[in-house]
Amino acid sequence: MREHLKSFVPQLWEQQKKAMEEAALREAREAREAREARERHERDRVELMRKKDIHEHSANASTQVKQKLQEFIKKKQANANGTVTTASYRNWGIVKSSSGESITSTGATATHPYRLTAPLPLNLNAPPPQPSPADYPLRKTASEPNMLKQRLKARVIERRASPLARRPLRTRHKHRNCEGGSPRGSPPGGCAAAPIREEEENGSRAAEFLFSSPSLPNISLGRPHVGPRLHPPPAAHTPAPVVLPPVSEAEALVVGGAGGRPVQRLGRTHSAPLPLGDPALQPPPVHHYLRDQIRKTVLTRAHDAAVQLREEEGEVIDLTSKRNDPPAPVEPAPLTRALSSPLVGARVPATGLAYDPLMLKHGCACGQHAPTHPEHGGRLQSVWARLCETGLAARTERTRPRKATLDELQSVHTEAHVQVFAGRGRDGAGVGAGGGAGGAVRQLVRLACGGLGVDSDTAWSDLHTAPAARLAAGALLDLALRTARGHLRNGFAVVRPPGHHAEPNQAMGFCFFNNVAIAARVLHTRLGLQRILIVDWDVHHGNGTQQIFYEDPHVLYMSIHRHDDGNFFPGTGAATECGAGPGLGYNVNVPWSCGTDPPLGDAEYLAAFRSVIMPIAKEYDPEIVLVSCGFDAAAGHPAPLGGYSVSAACFAHMTRDLMQLANGKVVMSLEGGYDLAAMCDCAQEVVRALLGDRPPAPPYAELCRAPHPRAQHALAATIAVQAQHWPTIKRYSSLVGMSALEAAPSVAAARLGALQSERDAADTAAAMATLSMHQHNRPVSTSAESSRSVSEEPMEQDEAK
Repeated sequence: MREHLKSFVPQLWEQQKKAMEEAALREAREAREAREARERHERDRVELMRKKDIHEHSANASTQVKQKLQEFIKKKQANANGTVTTASYRNWGIVKSSSGESITSTGATATHPYRLTAPLPLNLNAPPPQPSPADYPLRKTASEPNMLKQRLKARVIERRASPLARRPLRTRHKHRNCEGGSPRGSPPGGCAAAPIREEEENGSRAAEFLFSSPSLPNISLGRPHVGPRLHPPPAAHTPAPVVLPPVSEAEALVVGGAGGRPVQRLGRTHSAPLPLGDPALQPPPVHHYLRDQIRKTVLTRAHDAAVQLREEEGEVIDLTSKRNDPPAPVEPAPLTRALSSPLVGARVPATGLAYDPLMLKHGCACGQHAPTHPEHGGRLQSVWARLCETGLAARTERTRPRKATLDELQSVHTEAHVQVFAGRGRDGAGVGAGGGAGGAVRQLVRLACGGLGVDSDTAWSDLHTAPAARLAAGALLDLALRTARGHLRNGFAVVRPPGHHAEPNQAMGFCFFNNVAIAARVLHTRLGLQRILIVDWDVHHGNGTQQIFYEDPHVLYMSIHRHDDGNFFPGTGAATECGAGPGLGYNVNVPWSCGTDPPLGDAEYLAAFRSVIMPIAKEYDPEIVLVSCGFDAAAGHPAPLGGYSVSAACFAHMTRDLMQLANGKVVMSLEGGYDLAAMCDCAQEVVRALLGDRPPAPPYAELCRAPHPRAQHALAATIAVQAQHWPTIKRYSSLVGMSALEAAPSVAAARLGALQSERDAADTAAAMATLSMHQHNRPVSTSAESSRSVSEEPMEQDEAK
């Protein structure tokens, strides 16, 4: 086999080499044949031009051009034979050959070798004859294309001269034409006719020349006449031409003492063409021609498509109507898509992502990070880097954050609080908020690290904290407004400092302004939303958000947090705290009091969602969902900062459940989360869920595990408190002690039951409506007929028996 391959490869190489040589020879032969064909064609063309009959026309002229040319030839022949024509004589100018040299015309006098002898007038006292239509030289109207004149000029100059130019030449003299042209209608024999310059309407001469054509007379354009300036041809010993005094038009008609009859001067009309040689008549560059052709093609296709669309749609016109109603106002038609424009359909709202590196600058003046300051700029930097590395940031629509205005901040905070922490307060230990807005003083303490802070945990920077806090509030607010208006499908705000601990007049827990509360209040006041849901799954209770909306019926606040009977920061959020006044029942707390041994995880959070959060939220039917999205309940946080072990997949599933509400309008704001690895994992899965990706499944052990007994007790307590405000929650009380796998059929059945109940209610309403319609349409019988029917019924029964 190897020897066969060795013998086969050289043969294959020889075959390929031979094929390549044959192809090269074939191409060379084809090129040689093409070159010979071109040379043969050129020889034939030259021979044909040489043998062409002298009486044939040298250009493809029109019928009028041929007629004028024949008249010109007849007049030339008559003049040569001594015959005097009665028609008025025109100045035909100079005839040039294809090389540009002047050709001596037959019958020229000694005055100038290139001029024709002017005929003597028969009667000097005779009145000037009336011009006839034949006296007017050939003019081309504006409706005829100027390209004809260009083609005539190009063919005449480049190929051959006219039949007049082929006459035997006598003597050729190199002669320079006069600068000024002869007056219109003047006979030949005067000054040498130069290419006629166009005269401006104000009497000045234009710079463009009217170049003569050997096949056509040199026709003046009939512009308003200005006295000509005649210049004799310069002699050999004269260095410069001598300018003669101006000659009147009457004097110009007589040459060498011979008078002539005045000729009717032609007036130039607007339809007269531009002179030959004008730059406007030059062919446009190639790229301009291609651009015009492409534009013409596109417009033609667009017009044809529009016409076809109108023909397909058609219109029905009522010709029988004889009313003379005034025509209805025609609204301007919307812009239609051109054939060259891309197909633009209805854009699906994207997921918004808010982030600004300015928020990274907020921090303690000592410059230290964890564990001294758990809340630092590296948190945001890590989350943003993860979103960019995984390509999730590129799939979202990044918004441009702005600083919240003072009025927006004061929608939930006091004026003194805003002035102190929005950058207008004074440092010191003076009066508090009670001193008035002008006397607000920022109360700061010295931290153990040497920096300044609002409390022992919340650091303050004079330069960067206030701008970062306002930027965090404004970024979330814009994201929520755009989502509520439908410009975005949902959104995630990567912001710091957090906000759910900030109270109306107090900054605490790393928070200065309550970002979620500001967004909810502005959504209600500016857009008029009446049902706003806030879900807070940060491991710490959102005491500030609860306090702001504790009596507000337009905002439902629901929190899942570690409580430990009030011994975990901030100590608020018991199950019995369910609102007050008009907001009674619009505050729902799920407090965990189980400690951290064992740490709570996915089983407890999934049980809270299926038995408390989602049933109440579905009954509430919110218009938008805001989430205080803290990840400090995730695994990896020490006990003082969280101590739980919720997985990133669990956060993704809770996000997907919330997206079933409010048509998917879910806006999340980053709150807590201090373990960088766990925080980045959770943010990644939550953004995936917002984008519509299928979330990963939680650990199987957590799906099979029932909630901790103390967690079941906390859920049962919450259900008992909220049942009087949300009766639907009672149906889900049996799911508290089940695992996620055990509760899945029950949750599905509950969903089907809700759908069935909705269908039953709809069917009942339809049946009642139908019954009411039958009773309304039944004819009303008289009392006699009704009594007779009632009395006849027993008799009929008796007869039947």
